Amino acid sequence: AHLADADRDTYLASLTPGASIDHRGTTFTEFLLDALLNALRDPTTGHPRLGDAGFWSATFEGDARFESATFEGDARFESATFKGDAGFWSATFKGDAGFGLATFEGDARFESATFKGHAEFGLATFKGDAGFRVATFEGPARFRSATFEGDAGFVSATFEDIAWFGSATFKDNAWFGSATFEDVAWFLSATFEGNAGFGSATFEGGAWF
Repeated sequence: AHLADADRDTYLASLTPGASIDHRGTTFTEFLLDALLNALRDPTTGHPRLGDAGFWSATFEGDARFESATFEGDARFESATFKGDAGFWSATFKGDAGFGLATFEGDARFESATFKGHAEFGLATFKGDAGFRVATFEGPARFRSATFEGDAGFVSATFEDIAWFGSATFKDNAWFGSATFEDVAWFLSATFEGNAGFGSATFEGGAWF
């Protein structure tokens, strides 16, 4: 973000699909983020492919579009701020996905995303709608003490490992219809201020409310 145009172009040209990046604390405009992701775009799929991705405490001033991106290493978005919408539709996280303490000021879209490692959203704040419909969590999914101010949609999501929503707060509607919990579903001390829908959900492990 601080580089002159020529230096920035040189840096972006040095990146290849699957490269690891560390942009902790960086402020991204939509233009700058798009330029970064275009440099990491796999020509065979047309989608961004990242290695380890470090975005700790980064600020995304516009919409952050990571649709169909593949994170081959760990994706670290702890304490990041998304001022626009955060789009992670159909993204694949092969390592751990860290969004703890992140703030989503717009809508957060993780529909059809796949989390193969730990999915950490503890203490995250979702000020808009949070969409995790048809998402697959193969590792532990942790939403401990997260705050959902808009609708929280987990319809048809699959949790293959523990689903941890302890002390989470749902200020609007929380939809878990047709979700599948293959391990423990943990909602101890959660607060539902709007409608809470679990119709046709399947609990194969213990369900704690």
